[in-house]
Amino acid sequence: MVVLALHAVLATREALQESRGIWPGAKRLRSLDSRRRKEARNRYRCAMRRTLHQAGLLTLANLADLRRRPGPALALAVSIACATGVFLATMALASGIERALASTARPDRAIVTSSVADAEATSLLQAHQVAAVRDMGFAAASPEYVLTLPKVARKRDGALFSLGKRGVEPAAFELRPEVRIVAGRAFELGKWEMIVGVRAAREFAGLAIGDVVRHRDAPNVDWHIVGHFTAGGGMHESELWVDKTALAAYGWAGNAAKVVWVRLDDPASLPAMDRTLRTSPMLAATRLVAEREFFQTFGERVTRPLRTFAAVVGTIMVLGAVSAAVYAAATATAARRLELATLRALGIGTFPIGAAIVAESALVAAGGGLLGTAIVHAAIDGAGGVDTLGRFDVQLAYDKAVTTEAALIALACAVAVGIIGTVGAVVHAARLDIASTLRRMGP
Repeated sequence: MVVLALHAVLATREALQESRGIWPGAKRLRSLDSRRRKEARNRYRCAMRRTLHQAGLLTLANLADLRRRPGPALALAVSIACATGVFLATMALASGIERALASTARPDRAIVTSSVADAEATSLLQAHQVAAVRDMGFAAASPEYVLTLPKVARKRDGALFSLGKRGVEPAAFELRPEVRIVAGRAFELGKWEMIVGVRAAREFAGLAIGDVVRHRDAPNVDWHIVGHFTAGGGMHESELWVDKTALAAYGWAGNAAKVVWVRLDDPASLPAMDRTLRTSPMLAATRLVAEREFFQTFGERVTRPLRTFAAVVGTIMVLGAVSAAVYAAATATAARRLELATLRALGIGTFPIGAAIVAESALVAAGGGLLGTAIVHAAIDGAGGVDTLGRFDVQLAYDKAVTTEAALIALACAVAVGIIGTVGAVVHAARLDIASTLRRMGP
């Protein structure tokens, strides 16, 4: 550390002494001829380069000195790592849900719901409305009925959750080519058979091929699981699909449907088709919404509480981290008062000393942020999660995702905390009484 500090002194003392009068000011600069103006600018640039070089050397000296005072630096790094970890872990839930919903959407698909519905579960289309939608000339139309399955146990802890059961027709597979049977077979029409999404089968017990599921409203009906399917990573992988006509045979649905999913020949035709739908007497109380818009709106309602929680808890923990940064910077400055006074006496200005203090704190905070990011990424990125879709008590199984955007925000906040925490220490170093400090603390 001493070698680096002396190097900084020898490299920049002359430049700092010269810089006190090196910049003539804008008004004086304009009065000089071009040659002297160029010389003045070159002297100033040279002095600034040397000053920045000095600040860099002092920063290296400060970092090398951390082993003599590890406590405050560790307190700052650990507090930043904890704040970063909580923020990223919560954001990973929201990002995973949004990714699962976004991967479900296709630009050429749309949904017909009742005009007041904000989700499939709250919509209901009567039989004549379903027939009218079929007659509108869509490339494909799939009336579907969504129910809630009784509580099923999660494998890892036995917690009970509800899953969505979707009654579909063969058109549902034509409408969603990404749905593929990966184990077993598809259900047969008219039979009480069921296929299960791979995420639901992975997360919950009792959903293996050959298992039997019963609905709370029909305890005497055994739904036999005959296959597992994927859906391109979308939300349907958290659902259980059955034949809609089998539901109707037991009194559910009939010819009615919760919604009708449709495929458009041209995505640009959606506004015109929506106007046509709204002007039809039988469909006046319905609306046509693009699949991407529907799931985006739905996802925002689901993830907004998570993002709000991340912001509130993150803010509270950041305030604690700022306190740790203030403590670390103040402790370091107090322990090095003699060193700082000596540097000032040798002609080192307040700028490079203050810049070194700020850089040290920012680098330690950035290290804590990187540590928290690495731990969260290793622990939960890609891990399975289950969350309730809004107020409908239906669960979505998804993979948690630590996004680059969230990580960059966390790291930027970590660096900002480190910088803010040094304000008091920088002011103290700038106002240090050199003579009295050297007399009191010197040999």
